[in-house]
Amino acid sequence: MKMKKLVSLILSVSVMSSVTLSGCMDSFIVKTTADDSTSQITNDDGEVEFVHEYNPRQNDEEEEFSTSPLSQSEIDTLAENADTVLAQYPDFSGTVLITSGNRTVYEKSFGKTGKGNAENENDTCYQIGSVTKQFTGTAILMLEKEGKLKTSDTLDVYFPEYKQDWVKTITLSHLLQMSCGMGDYMDIIEGDEKLLNNYVKAAAKSEDAAKKFIVDTIFSEGVTTEPGKVYAYSNSAYYLLGIIVENLTGMSYRDYLKENFFEPYGLTDTYFVGDGKDYQTGYSYAQEKYICEKNDKFLAAEGDYPYLFSAGSVVSTAEDVNKWLDVVVSDRIFTPEDRKKVETSLMLYNYGWNTSDNLWHHSGRTYLYSSQVYADYHTDTKMVILTNIAFYDSLNQIALGVYLPVVSAVKSKK
Repeated sequence: MKMKKLVSLILSVSVMSSVTLSGCMDSFIVKTTADDSTSQITNDDGEVEFVHEYNPRQNDEEEEFSTSPLSQSEIDTLAENADTVLAQYPDFSGTVLITSGNRTVYEKSFGKTGKGNAENENDTCYQIGSVTKQFTGTAILMLEKEGKLKTSDTLDVYFPEYKQDWVKTITLSHLLQMSCGMGDYMDIIEGDEKLLNNYVKAAAKSEDAAKKFIVDTIFSEGVTTEPGKVYAYSNSAYYLLGIIVENLTGMSYRDYLKENFFEPYGLTDTYFVGDGKDYQTGYSYAQEKYICEKNDKFLAAEGDYPYLFSAGSVVSTAEDVNKWLDVVVSDRIFTPEDRKKVETSLMLYNYGWNTSDNLWHHSGRTYLYSSQVYADYHTDTKMVILTNIAFYDSLNQIALGVYLPVVSAVKSKK
């Protein structure tokens, strides 16, 4: 596939996955050095310039074991390109990590955490939003391979208490491919003050009450298009898949992911929102400042585990997400048959992934965070961008400008 067509596909699918958030952010300037120092200076215009840590994952002793098809000069060139692209976005706040094989092409962090004057570092944790759906989709794939479900099963098999006729027309495959015809529970609840208040009350009772409230909301809303006919990104689809994972395994979604993904593959800095950790802090365009979710009713919902659940509750670091992408591009979970199954969709979306030309990718966004991940299993190249600002509108351009030269350079050597 020509590169121009690939760019078009990625942009079109990524944009369809977005949720609009308007506003503007006061700019601050970030500079990165190759040493371990962190400092803050003020330039002649009175602007604060942050000079912060750069910690490459790869040390000199590991260089001889490189599996990257790229030479060091090519890696240096691509890293320079990443710097050039990111320099065009002085407001960017987050971490960018690109790897080729087991070599680090680029890893830098920019901006502030919002907790005092602390700056983002390469081990900073961020909400990854809808990138969570990869774990949900893979859980369904594993249960499918174990014979515990069929993607041709209809919703009434798993939700018999809901008697509407249309429930019998939606299959798990429709949920996985975002063609179920259901509305998005986040749009529904966040667009109705009464529903939002009722959710907060339910969440105050228990996680089970909160999840039941959302499932009831999803089924009461019904469908707006015929299942299987139209691609329409919906968090409701992957919320219901998470409920199915819990019901079939007898485990909480949290525990299932920990036992099957996080612990086996060394994702030691990956957890869930509201998981006994400090509340995350992100930049609010609307309020033009860094804020803490627990101090705002609306934000408290999007920082609440049962609200985000299997649609977007995971918190992680760029390095942990890259470990997960290492699994994705290997054969540790996905066989050739599995890959074909994931990529077989008229919607170019399946099992929590946008797919095009062997490139698997997904974006994520909560109110204060945005993310992008890319993985090409034919060239073993991966990119992770995690931010603590809702930088979604610019993130696609950054991701494409930084990542496509990496993919192009690797494929040209194949």
